[in-house]
Amino acid sequence: MRIYAAGKGSGDPGPGGWSAVLAYGGHRKTLAGGAADTTAGRMALTAAVEALESLNRPVRVHLYSDSEHLRTALDGLGSDDLLPRLRTCADRHEITWRAAEDPAARAQLAELADLATAARPSGRPPAQPEDDECRHGMTKAYCADCRQIDAGVLPNGYHTAGGHAYHNDADCYWLRRGQQRQERMGRDTHEIVRIAWASVIPGELAPCEHCCTTEWLQRNRRGRGLSRSA
Repeated sequence: MRIYAAGKGSGDPGPGGWSAVLAYGGHRKTLAGGAADTTAGRMALTAAVEALESLNRPVRVHLYSDSEHLRTALDGLGSDDLLPRLRTCADRHEITWRAAEDPAARAQLAELADLATAARPSGRPPAQPEDDECRHGMTKAYCADCRQIDAGVLPNGYHTAGGHAYHNDADCYWLRRGQQRQERMGRDTHEIVRIAWASVIPGELAPCEHCCTTEWLQRNRRGRGLSRSA
């Protein structure tokens, strides 16, 4: 997950605005807000906190900003009353600071700075609808509650640590064959563990082509063999 955070202020203190973009694969979500009596540094910190708190599960985050106030806050320095919220986010997520050095990051932050300026109390823009947003404010592909289950995939299945496949069947031929191959090569085998499809990060595991099919579901009288969405 990439998060870009920007804040703008008018006066010290004075009216200010913040904005953030969350980017994951081809999905993007924009957040913005403002305050009547604040500073640019506090608005940048607010942008980061609001973006991180909008994530409904722990993730690895690359955080981009040109705010020195935010950078020092991530190092645990400063006295801003938003620091406890930032520390809570830092404990929940794996956050890596990224300076806005490459042209694409600078362009994104410049765009966000304009949005933050418009988000000040005197001129906050209307919220822009997202084309793939769920009721929790995240893209459906990433939300554990609303993401669509692929046809042929059961809500709960099996995998092994280090494996790249999700299996409906703990006794799947290809799952067991992989274990046997590891044994023949003298390598340690990993335990087959139960896992919820909703907990799989998009793209992390691929449904098994042998047991994650509608034909398998029908043959084993499991589920309805149909995709569904929340």
